[in-house]
Amino acid sequence: MAPPKKLGQLAATAICGNDITSSCLYVSALTIGYAGQYAFVALLIVAAVLFLFRKIYGEVVGALPLNGGAYNVLLNTTSKNNASLAACLTILSYMATAVLSASEAMLYLHGLVDHRPVVWATVGVLSIFLALTIAGITESATVAIGIFLL
Repeated sequence: MAPPKKLGQLAATAICGNDITSSCLYVSALTIGYAGQYAFVALLIVAAVLFLFRKIYGEVVGALPLNGGAYNVLLNTTSKNNASLAACLTILSYMATAVLSASEAMLYLHGLVDHRPVVWATVGVLSIFLALTIAGITESATVAIGIFLL
């Protein structure tokens, strides 16, 4: 039996780097839009709260390293109903994040190319990713490396 294929250092760095930088840059821009010059205070509060929970996150990831972390934790600590509710809310959160991210991207594009309708362009971007998902294309470390190196 062949040993399981593992990610190399560049691929792992690319995946983590893309995830962290996209979240930080995305949230920072939205926070600045609402809080203006006081955005750094809001971001410091978020960082402090996450810092307080770091050991809990580390323990959960170490004990349950599978996808659906909230579902797995609640399934092991509460009832199936609570875990199922958390899973549904997680899916809704992912959907909202996808719509918001696509919409923001199309708003940026609209600033460059004025004649693009934002709503239909957002639907188009989401449809492309929907088609890729239905076609069976999954996350690719090669794509992550390409995005990271750009």
